[in-house]
Amino acid sequence: MRRTKIAEVSTHLVGNYAFVRIRTEDGAEGIGQSGNFGFPQVLEPMLQPLRPSLLGQDPDEIGRLHREITRAVSVRGQALTSTVGAVDLALWDLKGRRFETPAYNLMGGRQRERVRLHLLTGMNAWPRTATADGLLAEAADAVADGFTAIKVDPFVEGEDGYHLQTSATRIRKAVELVEAMRDLVGPDVDLGVECHRKLTAAEAVQFADQLERSNIYVLEDPLPPDSMTEQLRVAKAIRVPLALGERHDSIYEFEDLLEGGAPDFLRPDVGHIGGLTAGMKIATLAEARHRQIMAHNFLSPYLTAATLQWYAAIPNVSTLEWNPLDEEPNRAAMLTAPLPRNGGWLEVPEAPGLGVTLAPGYLEHGPAFSAPPAPGSVRGLDGAIHAV
Repeated sequence: MRRTKIAEVSTHLVGNYAFVRIRTEDGAEGIGQSGNFGFPQVLEPMLQPLRPSLLGQDPDEIGRLHREITRAVSVRGQALTSTVGAVDLALWDLKGRRFETPAYNLMGGRQRERVRLHLLTGMNAWPRTATADGLLAEAADAVADGFTAIKVDPFVEGEDGYHLQTSATRIRKAVELVEAMRDLVGPDVDLGVECHRKLTAAEAVQFADQLERSNIYVLEDPLPPDSMTEQLRVAKAIRVPLALGERHDSIYEFEDLLEGGAPDFLRPDVGHIGGLTAGMKIATLAEARHRQIMAHNFLSPYLTAATLQWYAAIPNVSTLEWNPLDEEPNRAAMLTAPLPRNGGWLEVPEAPGLGVTLAPGYLEHGPAFSAPPAPGSVRGLDGAIHAV
């Protein structure tokens, strides 16, 4: 393969999706997506001072370029790592296309042909209109469709939402919903419980104790991620398996969690943490402690495809979060062909690069689609803002 250089690095905002496109002197291109769904507009301002570090460089030197732009500015946080992630994904897509092979072949080769999914229930009613009956009906449909793993956030909102209840009521209703879902799906479906950071540390321990009788697969994000100390304290106080990490954005935070003894499942998002390059490092940290990756993945079919390349290349994976909105017509239209799902499984795409191709002209005039809500706050009975 003839050597080439990066000639163009452009950003594209399509609704709530932010992309980077990298083109080389010989006309090849690769595309990556940022996972910063809350503030996608930051991609171009963050990339602007980093662009000179990319132009004229060899696009095959992904590891060096990843470190170059990560260390080029003395700031940290998701605005930077999601920008680095979009660039990194674009570089892996580009390299795979240039070498006419899937990205996983450039990361050690394929270790699995398909990936088991856990259905993220409630997304059709996101963010604050899900009901217990609706979640149960969705779970029943998922099992009938062939899913063997389901995840539910039992802290439903609405007129008498969780944030307007006493702690005792909040926990009781959530436990009752989990128990009802366990009875509905039976004993052999892996049942995950998502908290979306809605609990205090004390509530998290009380809640986890009562979930044991439902034999849950995993308890996810019971409290806000701000304090590593509190996350580890909760992890040591509960007996159900714990998943953390969807709001963490560096290999160093995941190492701190693992060094502290938690969690059982790591939840990195390739669009948040710095792309596949960072993802491979986090997977290795987890493998050394026999922990599994359970990636955060809800934003788009394109990021799902990138995550599948990562899952194919690493040994220690659990289920992959799957958002049914990926098959909504406006979302699915972003790809020239849909990801091949068979019940509760996704086949790993074998096409070059990230395994999929954006629809022609999508970056210039992509269609409207169902996007996550704009940033907002949740208030309790006393009017104070919850720390979610």
